[in-house]
Amino acid sequence: MRRRNFLRGACGVAVALPFLESLNWRRFIKTAHAAEPGGKRLVVFFMCNGVNMETFFPAAPGPLSAASLMGTGLEPLADHAGKLLIPRGMHMVPKGWGQDADTPGDDHAKGMGHKLTAEALHPDTLYSRGISIDQFAAQQLNTDGAPAMTLSVGWRHTNWLGHISYAGSNTPVTPEGNPWLTYQDLMGLGGLDEAVKMQIAARRQSVLDLVEEEFKALKAKNLSQADVTKLEMHADSIRDLEVDMVGNGLIECALDPARAAEIEAIDPNSVLEDWQFKTIGQMQLDILAMAIACGATSAGSIQFASGSGGPIYKWDGMNHEYNHHKLSHGNTKDDDSGEEVAGYLDMIAQIDRWHAEQFKHLLDRLSGYSEGDGTVLDHSAVVWFNELSDGKAHSYLDLPIIIAGGAGGYLKQGHYIDLINGQDPWVQSHPHNRLLITLLNAVGCTDNGGPITQFGRAGLEPGEYAELLA
Repeated sequence: MRRRNFLRGACGVAVALPFLESLNWRRFIKTAHAAEPGGKRLVVFFMCNGVNMETFFPAAPGPLSAASLMGTGLEPLADHAGKLLIPRGMHMVPKGWGQDADTPGDDHAKGMGHKLTAEALHPDTLYSRGISIDQFAAQQLNTDGAPAMTLSVGWRHTNWLGHISYAGSNTPVTPEGNPWLTYQDLMGLGGLDEAVKMQIAARRQSVLDLVEEEFKALKAKNLSQADVTKLEMHADSIRDLEVDMVGNGLIECALDPARAAEIEAIDPNSVLEDWQFKTIGQMQLDILAMAIACGATSAGSIQFASGSGGPIYKWDGMNHEYNHHKLSHGNTKDDDSGEEVAGYLDMIAQIDRWHAEQFKHLLDRLSGYSEGDGTVLDHSAVVWFNELSDGKAHSYLDLPIIIAGGAGGYLKQGHYIDLINGQDPWVQSHPHNRLLITLLNAVGCTDNGGPITQFGRAGLEPGEYAELLA
């Protein structure tokens, strides 16, 4: 995520001092939004390894309700059933299991690098050869071309197994895993004086309150009467603009001071520890939701853990002995050379439900921001992707994908759709690159002013999924 060194005021307004003839120079205080509040947004929620395919999905395709989610891995999302779209039967492209012989990397590498790019991996680095949808959307939707907010939770590999987001071919975007650094980036605190950081992080302030001393210093100089008048008029105009923006209901780019203080208090040496996994994850989700809502960015991704890895879950009723990757194989060793873990499918189901609770946390936050005739969630496409489907088989078939929010009415909601109509997933008739195309069109991305028809590797099937449109 690009570092920004600027002050952000209470309303996110762009402020520049008037030209003062007496000083013959210009200074700027930048507090601009990266995106226009109220536009469409794309958010990626990424879970590593696979899921329990027997318990993850509702029992049968059709309209979704709280009742239809009961007893599944998605039961925690019952309150949002009417906002969900579950498309079943898609397969990843390029394919896994060596089905596309000219694509390098093992199934874990492909599950991480292909999912958001639909592009093969570079043979020398195993990083993807293409841009990911979060960064592609950010390039078009962020008014200043700023990259997507890219976050992670917990320990991850620093190589290709630890990246899902790409700015271009062989150009991974390293996610930020420390929520306090994430928040400082968002608030423009990087490189600022500690006293100013405290002012911004601890309480919501006017731009003029934050630069009061600078204004006093200017007035103390030998300014002409004309320059003094200009400075006073400029201050009055900023006050009027702030009042007007607050009155128009713009969402502030700041968390509640108490929550900001909790985030600041996190020990930076503990952020990657398993025991902090839930705490750090929910902090990152809070910041991501706020950044999307207030217009700091129109696109973002959050990656929980790492490909071929993951924490040992020992919270919220779980007390596992082995990490997520081992459980996804049902084996006590990462290379499958150990013994079978008794009851591992039940443990995977517990992990699925826990991640559904975190997805709910994100949806709760986004739906808690009112905007126009709905909420920020209503104007967004929030997509839950997984590295794999059946983790033990390293499967790229029948991908578990959950979409929340209608992207302003573009996407169907409240439905579980079987795209392959009960056919064997080996038919492989629904490549996932077409989902990426659908999502980009849903949030308003274009190709030379028209709809996007191609995304990912050359030669893939074109067009979006009409079945997913409202």
